[in-house]
Amino acid sequence: MSDKSDDRREQIFSVAAKFFAEKGYERTSLQEIADVMGFTKAAFYYYYNSKEQLLFEIMKFVIDKALIDIREVSASDVPAEEKLREFVRRHMRFFATHPAELTIMATAVDSLGQEHRAVIVQDQRDYVAFVKDIVADLIRGRRDQEFDDETCVAFALLGSLNWLYKWYDPHGRITPDRLADHFLKLFCRGLVCDDGGNKGDKTDPPPGNSVDRSLRPRRR
Repeated sequence: MSDKSDDRREQIFSVAAKFFAEKGYERTSLQEIADVMGFTKAAFYYYYNSKEQLLFEIMKFVIDKALIDIREVSASDVPAEEKLREFVRRHMRFFATHPAELTIMATAVDSLGQEHRAVIVQDQRDYVAFVKDIVADLIRGRRDQEFDDETCVAFALLGSLNWLYKWYDPHGRITPDRLADHFLKLFCRGLVCDDGGNKGDKTDPPPGNSVDRSLRPRRR
């Protein structure tokens, strides 16, 4: 496939993801996406033969990117704590700039047919397994056994990260890296440090007590 066709597919991904996230997959038509792209519906079918195929390819793009990142982090020759930090930062940077795609991954998997859904679910399980391995290494490195179940900790971490689409505004004052620092403080002080948090990330909290615009619930 030509570079031009690949660029066009990425443009379709962006437009379709925004429609699916804001309007909902079921309520979005291919004609709406085609109209925004300046396609006839017949021309649109050159790229995708169905709305479900489009949804699947967006999801596959997202999970493949996430798996590339987590595999690189997992294979790196650094301590488990640094693996956790790098994982959180990469996850945050990608999804903070792709909020529509995160929304789709969190809400639209069940809209896929059985065959496509099985592929995405297996990829998600592989992703979770890498995160659990990182967490398990952290737990083994603790002097105490306060945390003894990597599954609980991994899902608590992923649940909080994947909830970003509900409330985080990447155009606000809190940048993705800044937000990652806050998440890391929360998890590293509870999981890595044994002294009440004095070894945690040294990033200062934002000044004042007001709620920043980037931390308010997003209107749907």
